[in-house]
Amino acid sequence: MKFIGPHIHLRKPQRNALLILLVLVLSFSFLKDFLPQTQPEPLDEQSMRRHQKWIDSLFQISLDKPKIYPFNPNYLSDHRAYELGLELQSIDRLLTFRKSGKWINSAEQFQSVTGVEYELMAGLRPYLTFPKWKKTNSPIKKELEKIGLNRCEAVDLEIIYGVGKKLSQRIINYRKYLNGYSDLDQLYEVFGLDSVVVQRIQKRFEVKVLPQINKLLLDTLSHADLVALPYITSKDARNIIQWRSSHGEIGFDDLQNIEGFDVLKIKRISLYLHSF
Repeated sequence: MKFIGPHIHLRKPQRNALLILLVLVLSFSFLKDFLPQTQPEPLDEQSMRRHQKWIDSLFQISLDKPKIYPFNPNYLSDHRAYELGLELQSIDRLLTFRKSGKWINSAEQFQSVTGVEYELMAGLRPYLTFPKWKKTNSPIKKELEKIGLNRCEAVDLEIIYGVGKKLSQRIINYRKYLNGYSDLDQLYEVFGLDSVVVQRIQKRFEVKVLPQINKLLLDTLSHADLVALPYITSKDARNIIQWRSSHGEIGFDDLQNIEGFDVLKIKRISLYLHSF
């Protein structure tokens, strides 16, 4: 990876392309003195636009530079590493190092492990972040600080093997639907999320801040109010209203007598409801 100016860096294929272009330009400049001079035909406006568009496309890839955010190399995905400018060999070395159970703790170690060129390293160094270790009674074992599940972004979840852009966004969307995760086990409810992947997430994430949920009174809610809450289906709402009509007040203990309500479901809806 080489730099052109202080803010633009090119991959090896891009450098080769620009070198060939430079050679062609110099060759043309040298040979034009020996070629017969002819009057060029004037270009119409449409041809000039096509020509300019072609020239712009030659340099667009080198001028486009993705915005860089602070990143921890211990969680860096292969896709994000490629976007940052790492060659495939450097990415493979990084992933192999992490699979061995080791951690990168400094910019120097990151460069040593990946073998990135000094020019690229100079651009990445200000954005590198490293884990904060918790002190334990053992001087050898180190515990990585967990990430808050209710404050993280989709890109933070992509550090987990098995979680890509689609699943990470689905986890965030389900968090919005629940008004926040109250229990890590709610991750098992995310559609398409394998139980093994959930266990990996639970090792790196935790519910640090409980969601602030305004609980509603179970006895007064209409059918529409009930089905608007998580975990309550239209059939559940009808059964609740029917029970209220027959027995008067209804509490969480009464829900166990209604079809479709088990202990876990009652525990979940109690996050959103209260009773007399």
